[in-house]
Amino acid sequence: MSNIFKEWKAKDIHKEKLFITDGIVDKELWKESNLKVMFLLKEAYDSKNKKGSWCLSNLIKRKGVSGRTLKPIAQWAYGLERLFNTGNIETFKENGKELKQALLSSSVVNLKKSNGKKKSEKNDLLKYVEEDWELIEDQIKNINPNIIICGKTWELFHRKIKSKNVYQIESTLQVELSM
Repeated sequence: MSNIFKEWKAKDIHKEKLFITDGIVDKELWKESNLKVMFLLKEAYDSKNKKGSWCLSNLIKRKGVSGRTLKPIAQWAYGLERLFNTGNIETFKENGKELKQALLSSSVVNLKKSNGKKKSEKNDLLKYVEEDWELIEDQIKNINPNIIICGKTWELFHRKIKSKNVYQIESTLQVELSM
């Protein structure tokens, strides 16, 4: 994966900007997981750094189940894992080691890898998706998830999907079963 990120960072659209890598959070837990869940989000941002790079997966390992993005992701990952493994819908969990385990067993990918902002703008995100689609698609194929949960990103890339096994649930949640 590091080769793909080197190529990505070298593109003009990313040069001289903070570049945030992402992907599988914990490779060992990912391998052990029966259900490979990927969350496809808009963009990560850093209010302090404007250049260089850091890894979102490492941040997730340090922070765990916290904040307004990672906590719901952990809850989704846990609920999906339990449904897949037991066939039962579990009672909602606010916190706990099971949520952390589910979060660490997943992958988190942002469509926009550099120049992230606190509030996303659709046209800006579309520009990055258009510019980086081949690399985004390669990253998804390398991760090889069973299911992709889109965090309000479906409308940004769905026209680029070639697979026939795509299912949309409700207006803001999309699940893709095969790429």
